[in-house]
Amino acid sequence: MKCLKFKNILLLIFFIILCSCSGDYKRKYKVREAKFVKTEYSKMVGWRYDTHLISLNTFANSCKQIIKLGDNQPISKLSQLGGTAINWKRICHDLNNKKIKTNEQAKDFFEKWFTPYTVLDGQNNAIGKFTGYYEIEINGSTIKTRRCSHPVYMPPKNLSQHQRKSHLSHSSINNGSLKGKNLEILWVDNYARLYFMHIQGSGRIKLNDGRLIRLGYAGQNGFEYKSIGPYFKEYNATGINSALDMIEWLHRNPSDGKKIIERNQSYVFFRKINGDGPIAAQGIPLTPERSIALDKAIYPYGTPVWIDTSLPKTRNYTDRKYRRLFITQDTGGAIKGAIRGDIFFGHGKRGEELACYMNNKGRQYALFPKSVKIPSYYQTH
Repeated sequence: MKCLKFKNILLLIFFIILCSCSGDYKRKYKVREAKFVKTEYSKMVGWRYDTHLISLNTFANSCKQIIKLGDNQPISKLSQLGGTAINWKRICHDLNNKKIKTNEQAKDFFEKWFTPYTVLDGQNNAIGKFTGYYEIEINGSTIKTRRCSHPVYMPPKNLSQHQRKSHLSHSSINNGSLKGKNLEILWVDNYARLYFMHIQGSGRIKLNDGRLIRLGYAGQNGFEYKSIGPYFKEYNATGINSALDMIEWLHRNPSDGKKIIERNQSYVFFRKINGDGPIAAQGIPLTPERSIALDKAIYPYGTPVWIDTSLPKTRNYTDRKYRRLFITQDTGGAIKGAIRGDIFFGHGKRGEELACYMNNKGRQYALFPKSVKIPSYYQTH
């Protein structure tokens, strides 16, 4: 009887430990509904025709961050996918030791090291949504002028202590709560484009003397982001079919535009960036049309993903199939789910137009190192 009681006590202790581990797991990871089904490269439409060398060079940028990790450190602190860093570092070291100069060599490299998986969502659907973002350009000045009167702010000191406080709401800042605190980086000439720089998280400011100042994300006021799209109908706005239409309407209607914008109390602060940019969440410069933002609770930074979608029809471009290999280097508050990607389109007219109109469905395939095992709860049974 004593032995039985002792065994029961051991079982109880084991159960408590197991529950404790489970509790830690829930606190550490946000498990999204997703499934990964092993497939073959030959089943990924268009794979053999891509310019893989650009994607490989983009992956090499991710390697600069990956090789800094300890061998036994998880490749991601937020996801169980991807295994430990050593699985990825081997690939990065091999890449550094090779001189790959052609698309065919780059394609062979990916095929040598990675296994492709078809991605399914929680309902076993293979179709998801892909949007776009870009590095917006705005005319600006290092001093306040009649034309450039809208300030771009750096974050106040001890930002975390002021987040979600009324004096740091979007409307309060617009009404001057940060004036006189010497936080202005520069001033711009278009409040609507400035607002969309907040959404994009980065931008390029063109000065009158031809200089270009690149700005990057430096913090946020703590208020939850709220899309302003639904509010245009309250002001009888017509012809709103894209983010570009929103920008133009807001600029033409500054009074009503300000009221719409302030329905979203989120506000973003910026910093000057020297060198290439914008800087991704992974801490490296983004590559136009090769860097993608995915759900960080699923995909580790550096994960190659094959996207099979189409480009939107815009004012100056026709819709067409769009299949290429991207590298996961960024994320976003609205980017959640197994098949939900935000493609970085770069800057300039083409980048802005495609990013502002992009909202298309498509398929997604994830590439994981062959040495990495997919956790059972991400597999179909």
